[in-house]
Amino acid sequence: MNELVMLHSAIALLCLLLGLHFLLSRQGRPWPLRFTGATYLLYGSQSLWFVLALQQIELFAGQAMFRPVGAMLLAPLFWCFFQLLQRPDAGLRRRDLWHLAPAALTFYLLLSHSAWLDYLDLFLLLSYAAYLSAVGITLFRAPALLAPLGDAAPVARRYLQLQGALLGSNLLIEAALYLELQQGGSPSPSALLVPAAALFLLLHLLTLLFALQRSPLLEWLYQRGSQKPHVPQSDLIRQDVQRPADPPATLADRTPAVDEKLQELYQRWLALLEQQQLYQLEFGITLAQAARKLQVPARQLSQAINQCYGASFSVLLNDKRIEKAKQLLLQSPPLAVTEVMYQAGFATKSNFHKEFARVTGTTPSAYRLSTPARPD
Repeated sequence: MNELVMLHSAIALLCLLLGLHFLLSRQGRPWPLRFTGATYLLYGSQSLWFVLALQQIELFAGQAMFRPVGAMLLAPLFWCFFQLLQRPDAGLRRRDLWHLAPAALTFYLLLSHSAWLDYLDLFLLLSYAAYLSAVGITLFRAPALLAPLGDAAPVARRYLQLQGALLGSNLLIEAALYLELQQGGSPSPSALLVPAAALFLLLHLLTLLFALQRSPLLEWLYQRGSQKPHVPQSDLIRQDVQRPADPPATLADRTPAVDEKLQELYQRWLALLEQQQLYQLEFGITLAQAARKLQVPARQLSQAINQCYGASFSVLLNDKRIEKAKQLLLQSPPLAVTEVMYQAGFATKSNFHKEFARVTGTTPSAYRLSTPARPD
């Protein structure tokens, strides 16, 4: 019993800190951060109510209702967060509110002392399993759903896996409690409860560490809405299509006059980008990772790229990838377009075609057919 109290007390504190951190953050787009913060506050409240139940402490009448209602909200919040990531504006829709129905129904059943309360625990387990499975199956069948995130899609996928692990840990705890109650026992430190709580605590500690270090696992969440999209000049597109035989302009050719220190940092980044072919990495490279390689603050590197290149960090990477893709399309005719996409550093077809059309005004296949091959 003491182990469970200590573990869940620590979980409640960590989740409170994480929830406030995400809710009070003014970076990125608001709704994903709000849902993330609300989720961690719910995790913390669940652990708090569990500790109070174990200690048989009642702070006010009706306290017991908060835990089942909060538990019924966790899985729908996870699903709604997943839906937000698929939308270019990351905005909430009215239909998302329907996912609050299970929690509202739970609250009504508790107030009315309905006979259906005997099945409440089973309903909760089914809700967790259904939402968790829905996210997993959807991601497996249609990985391109996260394409609106651009280069951050692979990192967002790993973050969703972490959130799925948290929800799965909570599912294990609820399942253990349900089995013990079905056997006529009471919540006690079973062989499953303590290890599950320890795993839950470990996952929250890792998340807090990632948040403090601004790890790439969370950095994409803060920066989603902070970068302005780069809209190329129409004459540059026409020039690219009409004069394909000309050698592609280097990134440095587009650099306006800026502060010398930022210019020096920008040139260092271009040199590193070319030397290590960082834009071709399997999961890409984030702004935070690039800044660590250069040993400068991420904000300073972002400022240097925006002022010198005239576009964001991710646009610069995609422009480099498109340059590579154009080279592969013309110099390696037998190479399939999909293979060109992967070799150039893109993870999804939708993002590849979107970025290729942005730069060239046409599709990869049409570009290959309409452009004479260049000698190596």
